[in-house]
Amino acid sequence: MHPLFRVSFISAAVPIALAFALAAETPAAAPAHARAPSLALRVELQPPILRLRQRPTVVVSGMHIGSLEARLAGATDRNGNPLPWHSLRLVAGTWRGTLPAPAWRGIYRVVLRERPGATPLKTERLFLCVLALGSLARPSFDHPADVARWWVKTVPHATLVALKPWPRPGFDQRDVRLHCLFVVAYSPPRHPQVRDRLGMFVTAFRDGYDARWRLLEATVLP
Repeated sequence: MHPLFRVSFISAAVPIALAFALAAETPAAAPAHARAPSLALRVELQPPILRLRQRPTVVVSGMHIGSLEARLAGATDRNGNPLPWHSLRLVAGTWRGTLPAPAWRGIYRVVLRERPGATPLKTERLFLCVLALGSLARPSFDHPADVARWWVKTVPHATLVALKPWPRPGFDQRDVRLHCLFVVAYSPPRHPQVRDRLGMFVTAFRDGYDARWRLLEATVLP
């Protein structure tokens, strides 16, 4: 691997957006809301699509308790500080609250608890997806390393030279079951020499624990 990474040309510029989606235990299921074992509980994210740095709203109904808090597991600010629990307000029998926006793209599980220190409530898995526009339309793969190989193929006439997993930075607290980071080295067209190799960090994601892997982003720095 060449010691310096240089910015390589990415053939298609992708506008950035926040996309919010629900993911159940299997990728085939994509309900409009997630339910707890009790059919009375209903949890929703509103609206389904947000821009970067906008904040999601959580709406919970069917909970007859004195208080309710929500947070995004693994979500942090730009300094790596975990986003805190947020108290929801009871409005006409429905709990509502607007949560802080995660600083990074990725998949974040919505977690609920009744009060500070209480055990999180057992609900169906509800995920907040922070993605570039079109991410869910990209090719999917059974193995995350195949995402990195596919990305190199999107660089015109590039040749993959090396690929290996890369340790995640300390500030990255995203769920390791849903995110994988790789570093790739590749040769640009007509430049096979070692000194001309380029490098890129490629992050793969999946929007559920049994879902397939897709490209989250490719960056010069991890």
